[in-house]
Amino acid sequence: MDSEIFRKGNCNASMRAIALLGCFALGGCGVSARVDARNDYQASAAQYKSCLASNPAIPQNCEGPRLAMETDERRYNNLSAGLNPGSQSSTNLTVLHR
Repeated sequence: MDSEIFRKGNCNASMRAIALLGCFALGGCGVSARVDARNDYQASAAQYKSCLASNPAIPQNCEGPRLAMETDERRYNNLSAGLNPGSQSSTNLTVLHR
């Protein structure tokens, strides 16, 4: 009887260890996605600034890079808010031309 209880205890400990490792593995994926989103945002912001520098008289030519930058920024902010609840608020924004 004692050996049966001991085996059950080992099983629970093993399951806890596996669950804990799973949590760490999933948490690492979230950090990686956040880093990728940050890198995408920084790259698209640089492209937008470069476009503006190349077209100072007609910034409307940079509408595509601006929209890409804003999309990447929202993605990065949404991922950051998901990893740090309460630290940031994020909203989605629809841009309309008038």
